[in-house]
Amino acid sequence: MQWVGDILLRMLKLVPVIGYVFILANIPVILRRKGFVFGALAVTLDMLPVICLIKAGIEIFIGDLLPDKIEPSPTPRFEPVA
Repeated sequence: MQWVGDILLRMLKLVPVIGYVFILANIPVILRRKGFVFGALAVTLDMLPVICLIKAGIEIFIGDLLPDKIEPSPTPRFEPVA
């Protein structure tokens, strides 16, 4: 069911005025999720009209084109037993 929401959000980006507002409002979220380099690249590609169409078409079938940043797994903290 989540893929329906993803497709809907990708389709909203394709409408010129609404898409630009949507992209600009989500810049902090994209930068936090993808990191600075991939996030800036994703925002730039979404702002270019023809490139955004191509990117959205590819992402509908294969998922995110640019990967999310890899979070280091937290190490378990053991408490000493008394």
